[in-house]
Amino acid sequence: MNIADKTIAKMRGPANMHIICIDVTNKCDLACSNCTRLLENLDAFWEITPENFRTALRSMKGYFGIIAMIGGNPCMHRNFVELCQIFVEEVPNKLQRGLWTNNYFKHRQLCLDTFGTFNLNTHGAERAESVMKDFAQQAARGGAVVWNYSGHSDHAPLLTAVQDLYEEDQMWEKIGNCDINREWSASIVQNNGELRAYFCEVAASFDLARNEDHGLPLEEGWWQKPITDFADQIKRFCPGCGVPAKQSPMKDFADTDTYTITNADIAVKSEVNKKRKIIYMEPSNKKDTNRRVTSYNAN
Repeated sequence: MNIADKTIAKMRGPANMHIICIDVTNKCDLACSNCTRLLENLDAFWEITPENFRTALRSMKGYFGIIAMIGGNPCMHRNFVELCQIFVEEVPNKLQRGLWTNNYFKHRQLCLDTFGTFNLNTHGAERAESVMKDFAQQAARGGAVVWNYSGHSDHAPLLTAVQDLYEEDQMWEKIGNCDINREWSASIVQNNGELRAYFCEVAASFDLARNEDHGLPLEEGWWQKPITDFADQIKRFCPGCGVPAKQSPMKDFADTDTYTITNADIAVKSEVNKKRKIIYMEPSNKKDTNRRVTSYNAN
């Protein structure tokens, strides 16, 4: 067995993750540096259809953990009210219904009624700081599980491909210790109208950014597949990802992405089409910071 296969065999599969995400839109009112959703690197806005959202939830039948509605900002989905209704119908346990958002906008009460778990991160946006703090307190008083982050965050670069910076053995060692696989989530996304499953939410982001489709067709119980069933995805996406490389972070408000040659296509496209600020990093300038992919404000 080669080093890649040995590493993959030790990685976490979706069935061992306490959160699995369903990505419902790439619409967001922020444009964070090194966004793990690569939102500023996508060509067009998209939203999951209510029918596909229901199908995605049904594919999670029997799952024990939190099913997180993520984006972008899910509250910006044009059918957010309908998605919440479907969530309640398909997932009776409120604590399993999660919302990952930076601002609830006009949906405060709907969010409190629908979700039992919240990951709230304003990324320092002044318009949201005070209202989200109050919202978090109210949700917690109502029995919800709440992670609430205020202030700005440090984001490690997603586009500094680990394969550009380290030799193969060290690269796979780093992939085996990736923050996303160890602590974050597998993901379901709608890709050109079709539902796809990924072992990693960031892998899904890369596919969408390149307008490619390497997800698994969605079927009931997909999340129970062993991690080795996702080996093709891992070998495709992980070497080109910057999360395992743990390079120097950027403040979320800088609206800047750092990249290496493997991901020049994604970075340059956003520079040309959206005037995104980008910084090319020479491999000789690599510096392993051993920081988490996202470091939240101490408050």
